[in-house]
Amino acid sequence: MARPANRFGRRLAGRAVIVALLALVVLPIYLTMSPAWRPTAVRLACAIVLVIGCARARRWARDAVLADALSPFEAPPEPPAAVQLDPAFLRLRDDLVASTRSRRYFDVVLWPRLITLAGAGPALPYPPRRRVLGRRGPALRVLEDLVARVEGRP
Repeated sequence: MARPANRFGRRLAGRAVIVALLALVVLPIYLTMSPAWRPTAVRLACAIVLVIGCARARRWARDAVLADALSPFEAPPEPPAAVQLDPAFLRLRDDLVASTRSRRYFDVVLWPRLITLAGAGPALPYPPRRRVLGRRGPALRVLEDLVARVEGRP
């Protein structure tokens, strides 16, 4: 990519070439025109140049004003922060999911934790094994009932 100074120089050179070509086209037209119409043609050409210059100045002014006009209330809202879950919750969730997939994990890891949490409270009934898939742990519905009993909910 060209540096800004090089781009400015190229633009200026390009505009100079366009103006020179335009002058070469307009000069014969001007010389073949009737002398009575020449002042009107010059005024018309000056008016066209003035309109183009005013339009460009208006655009520069509008861009300069609108760039700073964006208030904090008009700015788009910042994206919300990513939700971060508590690591302890994530471990418990993973324990529950692993317990439903593996009966051995339930028997060795989760069941002793549930017994410890229940303490001297009501005795927890050991969940029955699944008849269809013997290696899978208890269903989430059964685990939910066990946790409700540990918490003392009906």
